[in-house]
Amino acid sequence: MKTNETLYLKSLNLQNFATFENQEIKFDIKFNAIVGETGSGKSLILDALQIIFGARADKKLIRKNAEFASIEAVFSSNDATIKKYFHDIGHPFEHDEVVVKRIIFANESSKSYLNFQACSASILGAFAKRFVDLVGQFENQKLLSEDYQLVLLDSYSGLSHDIRDYQALFTQLSVFKKDFNELLQEKNQRAQREDYIRFQLEELEKLIPSVEDEVELLKKKDLVLNVEKRQAVLGSLASAISDDEINLLDMLKSCLNKADKSAGIVSEEITAKLYEVKALLEDVAYDLSKDLNATPEDENIEEILDRLDTYQRLKRKFGGSTEEMIKIFAEFRTELESFSQVDDKISLISKKIHDLEVRCQSFAEELHNIRLARAESLSKELTNKVRELKMNGATLKINVTRGETLGSKGFSKIDFIAETNPGEGFFKVKEIASGGELSRILLSVRQILSSNDTISVFLFDEIDTGIGGETALSIGKSLQSVAEYSQVLAITHLPQIASFATQIINVSKTTKVIDDQPRTVSIIEQAMGANRESFIKAMNPEI
Repeated sequence: MKTNETLYLKSLNLQNFATFENQEIKFDIKFNAIVGETGSGKSLILDALQIIFGARADKKLIRKNAEFASIEAVFSSNDATIKKYFHDIGHPFEHDEVVVKRIIFANESSKSYLNFQACSASILGAFAKRFVDLVGQFENQKLLSEDYQLVLLDSYSGLSHDIRDYQALFTQLSVFKKDFNELLQEKNQRAQREDYIRFQLEELEKLIPSVEDEVELLKKKDLVLNVEKRQAVLGSLASAISDDEINLLDMLKSCLNKADKSAGIVSEEITAKLYEVKALLEDVAYDLSKDLNATPEDENIEEILDRLDTYQRLKRKFGGSTEEMIKIFAEFRTELESFSQVDDKISLISKKIHDLEVRCQSFAEELHNIRLARAESLSKELTNKVRELKMNGATLKINVTRGETLGSKGFSKIDFIAETNPGEGFFKVKEIASGGELSRILLSVRQILSSNDTISVFLFDEIDTGIGGETALSIGKSLQSVAEYSQVLAITHLPQIASFATQIINVSKTTKVIDDQPRTVSIIEQAMGANRESFIKAMNPEI
């Protein structure tokens, strides 16, 4: 049997809150019955707890003449999972106590604190959604949600671990689908860019630019355009050295003949130098002849000029220099390769998505079949429970159907329906008009499922509306049963129900004079064990 030390409401302090001047309520970890005459302030306790759980803080609840109202709730927990939850949301706690405080100011916005750090009301709402449930005539929050009903069925079916495994797979699938859509979007956005790059590359690849190529083209241009002038200069030099009627080589040969014939007169040193000059002039004549013969008469000057014009045009387009153009050429090629990589990624992720969809579909099928089988069993148990609560002839059904698409919990859809009057047809539980009947149905669900749920604190508001006698006793026993697994706070005016409570919290009103003015004040009295009897008897003197 569970003693429910997972999480429970330890105390609630109300200061300047409506008719509560400064009261502290301490709660038992099991069944707390909140009793008192109509108008005493019982419902204000529920209002205060709803504000603690993130509801809007109404300034009208500030006590008259006060500047603010303060509500502080202390929860107790030594559960490692719960500690991790608060650590993960950025509000860790010490000494096994979770402290929530709301301050409602008369002339400014209300403030919220979780474990002594400022927080938003939405954080408090998320905390309450996970650990607290309110079952009442008008506020049946969690159990009327079809998503939550599916969670409860899974808990009843023992599928909690399987659901986590499935969700891990489904999360992978969702991530890959997100990546796939982003890549498709990226590809679509890049399509225009890719067309542009391919067009530019087509121009650049025709040229294949290089610094060396441009320099060589300039040389050829100069060579071709200056061929006649060059020919004339080179020819003139060649003729002066060896071709004219009077040329340097002939003149030098004549000098050498004279020197050879005058060996005694001209020194050998001078003769040797004349021969060196002759050899040098012959070399120059040979080089001039070679350069004249190498003149590129067959070069196409138009092709050379066209390529050089392409260089100039593309340099203006891509950075102003051949070096910058070559750099951009390389960048275009790299970027174009990256586009093909996107296609490869899309193909790879598409395959992974297909594989994960097959696995998720198969897993969801297994979950669905188990849910179908267990829903029938749970429907029978719920029907028996509500009939024990004097809903004679009522029948509850949990219908499980197959949805069209996969979701985070598979493809099962759930309908929680009830027939409260035999032969009158089934309706969704949330559409049932009678608040009393709805509360008993939800109480039955709690009895069956509370031991497997994450909910630790249950608030039952006016669950006894419109009932009495044996029905009240049945509800009292059911609340006591729920309290074996979870903390129960129930507002009741029936002694039959209060008699099953571990603790009685009695709310009464009195009048006292403050600053010479009579003021209404709500007072809290608490009793456990044998001390409860006086309060229970006061609810109905006949008992």
